[in-house]
Amino acid sequence: MRTILVLVGSLFFIGCSSVSNVMPVGKDTYRVSSEMSGQFPSWSDVKGLSLSKANEFCKAKGMYMKEGDWETHGARGWTPLNAELTFTCVAE
Repeated sequence: MRTILVLVGSLFFIGCSSVSNVMPVGKDTYRVSSEMSGQFPSWSDVKGLSLSKANEFCKAKGMYMKEGDWETHGARGWTPLNAELTFTCVAE
């Protein structure tokens, strides 16, 4: 019984994360979003997922990522945190 309680309690703290594909939203402008759920994700963790995906995308083009605007949604501990990054790829 104790083992079951520990397992159920552990599941309460485990979260899920996802990152969208990079989508074009204008001339040389792209957007990627990330989402994390669970009890204790931080905004920096959620934004880090989007930044990593944007950096990978631009690096594959032989460019570097220039960060643009952020949109964030969600309430930590209550709803999933979602961060959308709009960015451009700039020649090195």
